[in-house]
Amino acid sequence: MTTTAVRDRVRDDFGLDVETLEPVTAHATARLWRATAGACRYAVRWTSATTPAAQVALALARTIPQRPQDVLPAPAALAPPLLTRAGAAEADHDGGRLSVAPWLDGPTGRDVALTPPQWTAFGRLVARLHALDPASVPGLARESFDPTAAVGRALDVDLAVTRALHGTTDEVGEATAAAWVAARPRVAAVRARAVRVGHRLREQGRDVPLVVTHADAHVGHVIATGPRDVALLDWGHACVAPPESDLLFVLGGVLPHAPVTVEQSAAFFTGYGRVDIDDDRLAYARCVRALHDLTVAAGGGLDPDAPVAVRAEALGDLTAHLGPGGVVAAALE
Repeated sequence: MTTTAVRDRVRDDFGLDVETLEPVTAHATARLWRATAGACRYAVRWTSATTPAAQVALALARTIPQRPQDVLPAPAALAPPLLTRAGAAEADHDGGRLSVAPWLDGPTGRDVALTPPQWTAFGRLVARLHALDPASVPGLARESFDPTAAVGRALDVDLAVTRALHGTTDEVGEATAAAWVAARPRVAAVRARAVRVGHRLREQGRDVPLVVTHADAHVGHVIATGPRDVALLDWGHACVAPPESDLLFVLGGVLPHAPVTVEQSAAFFTGYGRVDIDDDRLAYARCVRALHDLTVAAGGGLDPDAPVAVRAEALGDLTAHLGPGGVVAAALE
């Protein structure tokens, strides 16, 4: 996939004459370029995976009030995608999908502490997302409350740890395996709770409220676009699920080195509005997230092909996830 080919496709399909196209990230299944056209900058994305990102952004953009008097104070910024000449949010290109959206500048909530007005804007943005009609974003995955896949990945790591303990590994691998072994009873408790609570929620069936969710709305994906403005990035995991699937990210958070304080959470809910948190739905979301984060971190620490620095960082994340303020403690509350 050449830069010239991408520039030509953006011109032909989106009607945008790109002057510069700068690679930002490049992976086998996803690529990102920063493009300029006159005084404007754009994010040009290509992905081989099916992702709802462009469709969710378009559905959200349609909810923005058109009259200035209807705009709420401190509105959350949105970056609706450019439409193709045929009116679609994406174009087929080189076996994947190409999308174009305005480039959003600013630090993320992982880089700088969001201010109270930014937390409130974040709450307004998530409230707008949760108010979407799921039918306006067709094709979104739907929460089934079946944790089999997450539990299976955790059991796979358990086997990998056993093999590491009986084989040869380096210092990072040994430390990763030791941390996992020490936490085995607690990880098993998280698995068991996910199964138990998931069963209860499945029995409730249609009584469980489901909304359009971001599903990965931690502060590292919140970009501060202005003193009273934020936007959300990385919509690739968006799905139809209970509100708690997003709210868990502001009820203590999930990033081990960036916990969400009570004051920050309060500012968020000032924008989001009143909500009754369901204990089972929150517990299930936290358990599944904990199993995901634990397996990613442990798998990274055990990966013999990864750079040592990357593996050491994964070990640090695993240790933090297992600590007093980590995702395991939250899942077992």
